Amino acid sequence: MTNSIALVGRTNVGKSLLYNKLVQYKNSIVLNKHGVTRDVNQGRLLYEEKYLNLYDTAGITSEDKEFSQLAYEKTIDAINKSSLVLLVTSLEDGITSSDYEICDILRKLNKKTILVINKSDKQKSALKKYEFHELGLKDVFDVSAKTNKGLLPLIQKIFQTTKSSFHYESNKNRVAFIGKPNVGKSTLINCILNESRSITSNIPGTTIDSLEIPFTFKGRDYYIYDTAGIMKKSSSKEIINKYSINMSLKCISDSNICVLVISALELVSKQDKNIFNIIKENNKPFILVINKIDLINKIELRKLKSNIEYFSNILFGTKIIYISALENRNIRKLLFTINTLTSNLYKEFRPSKLTKILNDACNKHPIKNNRNRPIKLKFAKQNKSSDLSISIHGNQTDKIPDSYRKYLVNYFSNQLGLSGVPIRLIFKKEKNPFNMGS
Repeated sequence: MTNSIALVGRTNVGKSLLYNKLVQYKNSIVLNKHGVTRDVNQGRLLYEEKYLNLYDTAGITSEDKEFSQLAYEKTIDAINKSSLVLLVTSLEDGITSSDYEICDILRKLNKKTILVINKSDKQKSALKKYEFHELGLKDVFDVSAKTNKGLLPLIQKIFQTTKSSFHYESNKNRVAFIGKPNVGKSTLINCILNESRSITSNIPGTTIDSLEIPFTFKGRDYYIYDTAGIMKKSSSKEIINKYSINMSLKCISDSNICVLVISALELVSKQDKNIFNIIKENNKPFILVINKIDLINKIELRKLKSNIEYFSNILFGTKIIYISALENRNIRKLLFTINTLTSNLYKEFRPSKLTKILNDACNKHPIKNNRNRPIKLKFAKQNKSSDLSISIHGNQTDKIPDSYRKYLVNYFSNQLGLSGVPIRLIFKKEKNPFNMGS
């Protein structure tokens, strides 16, 4: 892939911090702890309206044999997909045997490589910097991801070397896959992508970073967020888990659509409801996915369907899809649902249509204040915002009870054919600007 580059190096040399600075988005977890990045993260490096795909790879370590093997395979895959590799080392630690080993791997793969000496923010002897030339790499840059030292010349060299002609187009379609650990989120995404993209394991909490993965369906470009499992607070004493949770919450906020994945092997838990409430508070279109239905019988499925009515009662038009990621069952149905919700997000409605719907709703169920006096809602119009927001103007709008507000939301959603897309109503005490006589 001529438009991809990979960050490679041993653990704790600052790859993830460098990645975050290059893509200008805090998407990788950065801690002073070995082996935190366990998968390959992907983002975009932008420069002068051009872009490159940037892979942040796991550090090659022998601390954990299972993860080391998985990490090694993912790192090699990212290198093979890239036209350029940045070998990241640390001036603080000096050159190590691992640096030599990684350099040998890159030579065998015949990859064009730039040596990046990170953590050069402190004064070090020129002799120590000179040691890194023993790796035999022509292009050498000393930088500090922490202070941004040397990043611009490095970026310029990257684009000069790759000669990228890919022009950046902003992508608004971001789908976050959210859920408890080990419900099958990464397996589901692997199924969608038709490749082993995310690391999967039967060990809860294998996914730590929130991965951003480009994907296209029916001509529409998406970014899929594969998030870390959101654990109970009592289970998140480790600092890594806390960072993972915060990253997952940020993905909910940044996404356009949220897919809450629940295992069919478990009934809906308080934790699932809490995650759903976070999605609802962020006013995000929502799809409930019940995974692993291949592992339950019809009686258990019937019991589960009764159990998930909670979500339908809370959010009108909740999209519920029963799948088996392992057997590729109903995956295309999920993709079509995502596509439909995305299309609905960008729909625009004339004030006249919205006002007619408002009038119809009020005629069917007139609204009165606590003194039994009628409340007149005059007109409605769509607001320019990232979500579907409608302003409703009238008198005594502050006296409208919550039950009637919910009724209006459901009525608008039904009439506009927007089930599954949250509608935010903003009530204002203003005259109709479209009526010159008022």
